[in-house]
Amino acid sequence: MANTLTTAHIQGAYRIASQVMDHGLSLKQGVAQLVTEGVGATYAQDLINVYRSMRLGRCYHRTINVEATDYFLRQLFEDGGAAYLSPAINATHQHIDYYEKHQKLTLHRKRKVVADLEHLLGGSVMSHLAAFEELVQAALVDSSDARKARLAARAHLKPERVVLTSTMFVRNPDVVAEALHRAAGVCEVCVQPAPFTRKSNGTPYLEVHHKIRLADGGLDTLENAVALCPNCHRASHYG
Repeated sequence: MANTLTTAHIQGAYRIASQVMDHGLSLKQGVAQLVTEGVGATYAQDLINVYRSMRLGRCYHRTINVEATDYFLRQLFEDGGAAYLSPAINATHQHIDYYEKHQKLTLHRKRKVVADLEHLLGGSVMSHLAAFEELVQAALVDSSDARKARLAARAHLKPERVVLTSTMFVRNPDVVAEALHRAAGVCEVCVQPAPFTRKSNGTPYLEVHHKIRLADGGLDTLENAVALCPNCHRASHYG
């Protein structure tokens, strides 16, 4: 068994994992083939299962190294374009969140790999976020009374979903703007001033967080929103 996972091992693992996924090769047969190529049996199984989770867009708990993560994601994009890469990135995001929470660390290099590869999706997610930020800034120009009037008139509190290259929630900019207005530049958890101001307009930088996540059925309402400094926002997810 090899002590180090080489580039050849990673490439072989990808090839065999795709055969397990698409061509009827059993997991046991795939593991056996990788073992003959010098990969340990446990890690061979992990590599195949991670590939499967990436293809299905599901969180995986066993970890693979940064080089393997990067190769798998890039090769998935080459093989299937955004249709393959988007669920794989979603699965990797979920894995990173899970691993960081349980190991009490930050996977900086894996986060960078994912961030770099998200640009291959054509920028649709980034364009959506940029457009949403513009809507928030426009909402902030309005009065608080105007925003509250629009919020009170909403017929639906659960956000609409749109499919870009992955599924996102279409958040209400008035909720974000009103939460920022309410906070007045002070984090609503630690009660400290925002750590810096935005370069774009000089306003205090706070992040609006949903107390009950939208993915868990939380409502996109002012009552479910809180304006946080970056530290408190991260603590709310990983603390």
